[in-house]
Amino acid sequence: MSRRFFILTAILFLSFLAVAAQKQTMEFKALTALNGLPTNEVRRLYQDREGYLWIATTDGLCSFDGYQIKTYKSNMYSPGLISNNNIRCVAEDTYHHIYIGTNSGLNILDKQTGKMRNTGNKEFLNNVITAILVTHSGMVLIGTDTELFRYYPENNTCTVCSWGGRRTRQAQHLYEDSKGQVWIGTFNGLFRFDPQRNLFYAYPQLINQSSAHIILEDSYHRLWVGSFRAGLSVIENPYDIDHLKVHSFVAGNGGGNGLPDNVVYSLAEDKTNHTLWVGTRSGVSLQPLFKDRITGTFTNYLPGKEPNIPFDEVDALIQDRQGTIWLGTLGGGVYSINTRQPMFGLNSLPEVRKELTSNSVRSMMINTDGKIWLGIGSYGLVIQDRKAGTYTHFSKMPAFSKFGSMPTLNTIVRLRDGRILMGSFTTGYYEYDERKPMGERAQNYNQNNTPWLMNARVFSIIEDRYGNCWFGTRGLRRCDSKRRGFAFSKFIVEGTDVTNNAFQCLKEQDGRYIWAGTSDAGLVRIANYGGTRERMQFRLYSRGNGKLNSNDVQCIFVDSKDRLWVGTAGGGLNLYDKEKDCFVSMNKLLDLPCDGVFSILEDEEGHLWMGTNAGLLFLRVQPRLEDSSFRMYTISSGLQDNIFMRGCAFKAPDGEMFFGGHRGYNYFYPSKLKRMNQNSKISITDIKIYNESWDAFPMDVRDKISKLAPDFTDKIVLNYKQNNFSIEFSAMNFMNPMQNKYAFRLDGYDHDWQTTDATHRFAYYNNLKSGTYVFHLKVMDENGTWSKNVRTIEVVILPPFWMTWWAYVFYVLIIAGVVYAIWRQGKIRMKQRNKYHLLKVEKAKVEELNHTKLQFFTNITHELLTPLTIISATMDELKKEVPGHQDLYEIMSIHIGRLMRLIQQILEFRKSESGNLRLRVSPGNIATFVKNEAESFAPLIRKRKLHFSVLCNPEDITGYYDSDKLDKIIYNLLSNAAKYNKEGGFVQLNLSYGKDRDFIELSVKDNGEGISEEGRKNLFKRFYEGDYRRFNTIGTGIGLSLTRDLVELHGGTIRVESALGEGTTFFVTLPVGRDYFKSEEIDEQTVPVQKTITDIIEADAADMPRQPENEHTVLLVEDNEDLLQVMLKLLGRDYKVLRATNGKEGIDVIENEDVDIIVSDVMMPEMDGIEFTRYVKNNIDYSHIPIILLTAKNKEEDRAEAYESGADAFITKPFNLTVLHARIRNLLKKKERTARDFKNQLVFEMKELDYTSMDEQFMQKAVDCVNKHLDDSEFDVPQFIDEMGTSKTTLYKKLKSLTGLSTSSFIRNIRLKAACRVMEENPAIRISDLAYEVGFNDPKYFSLCFKKEFGMLPTDYCERFSKEE
Repeated sequence: MSRRFFILTAILFLSFLAVAAQKQTMEFKALTALNGLPTNEVRRLYQDREGYLWIATTDGLCSFDGYQIKTYKSNMYSPGLISNNNIRCVAEDTYHHIYIGTNSGLNILDKQTGKMRNTGNKEFLNNVITAILVTHSGMVLIGTDTELFRYYPENNTCTVCSWGGRRTRQAQHLYEDSKGQVWIGTFNGLFRFDPQRNLFYAYPQLINQSSAHIILEDSYHRLWVGSFRAGLSVIENPYDIDHLKVHSFVAGNGGGNGLPDNVVYSLAEDKTNHTLWVGTRSGVSLQPLFKDRITGTFTNYLPGKEPNIPFDEVDALIQDRQGTIWLGTLGGGVYSINTRQPMFGLNSLPEVRKELTSNSVRSMMINTDGKIWLGIGSYGLVIQDRKAGTYTHFSKMPAFSKFGSMPTLNTIVRLRDGRILMGSFTTGYYEYDERKPMGERAQNYNQNNTPWLMNARVFSIIEDRYGNCWFGTRGLRRCDSKRRGFAFSKFIVEGTDVTNNAFQCLKEQDGRYIWAGTSDAGLVRIANYGGTRERMQFRLYSRGNGKLNSNDVQCIFVDSKDRLWVGTAGGGLNLYDKEKDCFVSMNKLLDLPCDGVFSILEDEEGHLWMGTNAGLLFLRVQPRLEDSSFRMYTISSGLQDNIFMRGCAFKAPDGEMFFGGHRGYNYFYPSKLKRMNQNSKISITDIKIYNESWDAFPMDVRDKISKLAPDFTDKIVLNYKQNNFSIEFSAMNFMNPMQNKYAFRLDGYDHDWQTTDATHRFAYYNNLKSGTYVFHLKVMDENGTWSKNVRTIEVVILPPFWMTWWAYVFYVLIIAGVVYAIWRQGKIRMKQRNKYHLLKVEKAKVEELNHTKLQFFTNITHELLTPLTIISATMDELKKEVPGHQDLYEIMSIHIGRLMRLIQQILEFRKSESGNLRLRVSPGNIATFVKNEAESFAPLIRKRKLHFSVLCNPEDITGYYDSDKLDKIIYNLLSNAAKYNKEGGFVQLNLSYGKDRDFIELSVKDNGEGISEEGRKNLFKRFYEGDYRRFNTIGTGIGLSLTRDLVELHGGTIRVESALGEGTTFFVTLPVGRDYFKSEEIDEQTVPVQKTITDIIEADAADMPRQPENEHTVLLVEDNEDLLQVMLKLLGRDYKVLRATNGKEGIDVIENEDVDIIVSDVMMPEMDGIEFTRYVKNNIDYSHIPIILLTAKNKEEDRAEAYESGADAFITKPFNLTVLHARIRNLLKKKERTARDFKNQLVFEMKELDYTSMDEQFMQKAVDCVNKHLDDSEFDVPQFIDEMGTSKTTLYKKLKSLTGLSTSSFIRNIRLKAACRVMEENPAIRISDLAYEVGFNDPKYFSLCFKKEFGMLPTDYCERFSKEE
């Protein structure tokens, strides 16, 4: 009995200690109206299946996700949302329906759709719903102030619960226990309902007049019942109604450890610590729960008393799934507290802090006696005796008291011989040897008494296998057991000077290497370190050579598998790869949540523990490094801080680990840790489009986006205008929500995971292209562990209507239609192309035939022109020699003319075919021109014995026309009418104005056989010959075709009216107004001839006076011997004629003979006429000789080429001899006129003389030369020849041709003209002075010459000018 009492007493004592400890460490976190609650009056707390905390208040219902509060209430913005804003209770069924009991009515929120509805049951209207229970079987019970109802959600009906005729009224609480029994607490007592057997049990009053206000089953299946005025009761055997064992607790009993108030509002069990929480009107009370007993002892938290609670009336209590206790108060809002015991032991060294004002542990070591040696801040050594619970500062230790002060201890190590070395920040190192006498146990070695140390700062110390000690200072040092040492002076490794670098950590690896970590030069490996420095080998691993990712090495560790680990600042954790001789970054490989690793230890299972700058990191290393896992522990797990000190870690022989930091140290046995595997559930709390919440959209818009709420949907659909959206999320971690981190990725957009912290719990996307994306979301808890659950949502961005599938189908159909149309059109066009190709081939053949015909005609034409010219010239000679046969000459002239017309027509047709026809219109009387043309045609009409008439209405018709083209049009139409008419028929030519005076209409009518319809179709085609054989006529088939081309060239139209046996009429309409022609087609100066060309030339020639024979020399250059002989005979009467058969012979002639004019053919062998002309005109000796070119070519470009070469005249073959005579005489007279004009000029003016450019230069030079020597009487012909740079003959010929003067006469003429100018300027000048001034040395001779030149003496000339003045 005494033993049991002792055990019970010990247990009670320990429980008191636990409660007392808990009492001291409780810290409540508030969630009030300041954080978003609509009011601080809280009725109930509830956690749903998704982890949301629901808060029922007197002014609405709130949901809390750990970060934000969302409120459901009726107001001006959401009228009628809830039937009443005073929320009394909340429950959830398996279909994610939240049942909301209010002061008036029942409401149901469908979490999956976000839709809220009022059930509208009359039983609940104006009735306070006090309790709601949804059992595991799905039965829904509703407790009200009047009755207990069972609600049927499938048909929205309810019935009053009645068991055995008994009805339960004023139900205050409904509770389902672990056996599925339903407990009903009412103001009238406690009841139980067994749903399986449909039995109802009424329990006796636990305390007189007590109500069952709140009910709870604890972990040991005891039933706790809180009453409204009778305190708290517990039933140990609640199912044995006949033998109930009840314990009651009322206020006043138990003193300070009793229940503080008899009004019990709420109950909850902290299953983490097995503690009962009791919410009362005065505060909250805690009682530890034990399986075999009930203590009845409470720890009370009351407002205003230590320990206190912020508010008294605790109306609601729950423990969430993470173990956090939540308190809802009537007026103080909501409070939460984490009651979990820390995973790690923490010694914050309060006594040390109180004495030294610092609890920062800079270094530590566990001695063999179990005492902990601590380097505290800058206060030196403190030794903790854990068994005695005492701390001793070095100043109170006899061995160390002699030092007076001790600075920061960077490292503490125990050597194999028992000595303890402590490296300090400013005084070298301390050695403690307990084997020595007390006064000699502690010694200080520094640069003053230990020369090889050379530096007072010692950052690290190790002992190697040879018994040597290595010291990391500002540089590296080594000494043996007798303290004989040396410094690594001029320490240069692979080009990097590390002599004065801070060596912060040192580590020996299996007798092979010493690894030395520096502060900013990387890691140095030392091989052969047991001998002298000269035998040592060094190697550097740094950021510079790419072998280590950071130069700031904080710690070095070799694990049980001989793996070398290096912790750095900025580069995190690195593992040495022996094969590659470099370090692998574990941070990059595993995405570790820290970049500073300051200490490393290995537990008994081979796992690594690291003090970092983000917490305590646990690393489970796997053979395949990528499969390794980690967990980060933070202050939420009981750590002194999230940052630990460099090298401040130690592992005791029994496996206990110690890590020191700024706020003490942590200690723990890794094998005894209960590692919580929190797999946080991730919730999508909202989806916003253009920053507008999903809840705020109209129902139809929400349904289009997703029929389910954001937290339940797996897919959202957005149209192309809604592609600016954000997804908000929460981990439902209420313990340390702000330490959570999130990672998200949108497949199809993000290339990698995007991380964010708890302050930015959303993923924002803008202007996404249409398509399907998958959104992934995961969370990292406060311990740095990523959850295995990854939340995914499919995001569909609909394309605009013009990019939808049916639009593409439409496009495909259109394209297919277009392709088909193109194919069909291509097929048709292929047929047409083939047909066209055949037609083209046929046409090409026809055109080739036509071209052959035309080329033949053209060649024949050129061949005929020269013989025709000879015939014409011979006939002219016969007229003169035998003048008595005029009738024969007339017939010959007519036929020569017809032949000439035919040849000209062929040439015109050739021009038309090649596109070289040019229009040249001039103003004139068209009626007169037409009459003259008709008269010239009269002989042919008479020969055919036809009647011919010409009618012009009016008689005078004027306008612009091309006489050459109109002549050919009239000739062809009249010729055609005469050719195809019968003897005795008529031909009528009519001319009149058209619709206005800008047009004329010309018609040619006959009464011949007419033209068939088929003939009319082909009438204007090339080489269509018609029925000329039937009419015994000849034809070429080009006349009417050329006529049409000429009419169209003139801008007019031609048509034909004909019928077989009725004759034919051709109608021609031509514009004659000036505005209908281009400026380059108009020649205002040219007056169209009114008679035939031959008549006019002959008339002009008859009027021209004859020149004396053989006065001038003509050079004839012609390769046709017959034509040359005829021209020699005809021109020989009037001129001296020289001959040549080509251009080269012509050059020989002009070089040896004086030639006045040249007549040359164009087409000749060896040197043609154009080349010959260029030679003559570009040679100063002959450029003054006029040249007439004769050619069968009559194109405009041929004429232009002739004039550009320098020709003075151009005559086409066949030509009339009279015309040639006229042209020769005109050119010779022009030369005489130019010479006369030169003599009459007192002042030489080139512009008034028609010289060529070369002759102009020659004449200007000659005049300037004489004027330069005007007063030099010695200036004579030889000197003139020298200065002109030419021969005497050339100078004479040039001057004679251009001025009509000999060389000496030219000099004299220039002197006399100069005298005239002088006398005009000075009439009073003496004649002798004047004679000398102009180069005469004899005044009398001057006067004689002056009178001969001007017809008066110089004195008379002076007097005339004196009178005029």
